[in-house]
Amino acid sequence: MRYKAGTALLSQIKTDNKKFRITTREDLNSLMASIDASGLLSPPVLMPDDNSQYIIVCGFRRISACLQLGWERVDARFVDCGADEADCAVAAIAENCSQRELNLIEMSRAVNLLADTLPEGVEIQQSARRAGLPAAPAVFSKLRPLCRLPERLQRGILNGTLSLAMADRLGRMAEEDALEACDLFCDIRAGLNVQREILDHAGESALREGVKLVEILRSENIPAIRASEDLDRSAKTGQIRRLLKKRRFPALTAAEDDYIRKVGELGLIKGLKIVPPPGFEGRNFTLSLTFSKMEQLREQKETIEKMLAGSVLKELLNPRKSSPL
Repeated sequence: MRYKAGTALLSQIKTDNKKFRITTREDLNSLMASIDASGLLSPPVLMPDDNSQYIIVCGFRRISACLQLGWERVDARFVDCGADEADCAVAAIAENCSQRELNLIEMSRAVNLLADTLPEGVEIQQSARRAGLPAAPAVFSKLRPLCRLPERLQRGILNGTLSLAMADRLGRMAEEDALEACDLFCDIRAGLNVQREILDHAGESALREGVKLVEILRSENIPAIRASEDLDRSAKTGQIRRLLKKRRFPALTAAEDDYIRKVGELGLIKGLKIVPPPGFEGRNFTLSLTFSKMEQLREQKETIEKMLAGSVLKELLNPRKSSPL
């Protein structure tokens, strides 16, 4: 694109027109300090409209900083009135990409800007490469909806709580359910696998019980756990996962609780471990021994003999019919 250098009155710049805005950054303090000390080193790019005003192509934060500093006019680079919007879009994206790695919302804005300005039938990929957009074409379809998600979901993406995969999943859910899940994930800062587990358990319970997912996430003392000041995030996450798993798999959870209680009563010493059958289905338990000295092995042997003579191991291996096992 060709530019002409000049100056523009800030009062003539349409700051409410955010068509070409890519950045999600709102902080201006450091930028204002830099401009106040050294001037506007990189002039914004403006496009005149038919009403003797200007649309911002590049430099939204610079314009805002100059307004905050009380400036009346700025040096700028001008494109021709009616310049090709697709070229302006590429310029806006390229400038942002040259400054930093774009976050997911910025990438979403960039992809949508290209899609909205390119002529019908023109592929996005070529223009994306020209702009330096670091996104594979395969993820463009997942990126596009992100900047149109509710503000709370976008904040979850920006603060790193929600990955692209989770944002895509929440974006396809009912808004009320998605917002509740997002708020929960922001509270406990769980990783992607734990987030998936929570959604799977809550979603399956909601489907089985014929209720909304949001009702599951607001039940079972979950709000109280989230609000507790006595629990750290790890403890909150563990308790919430346990509650949801118990609701989804009550028999399995009861079997796990019974197993943990009985193993605790066995008094196993270091190096001895009993492993239940997978999913507590079947009757084959595994006893493992780990030792480095004969004395340690003798102690383990004595512990095993006590286990064999007691009643707890028998109950573990041959539960009553009423037992979950």
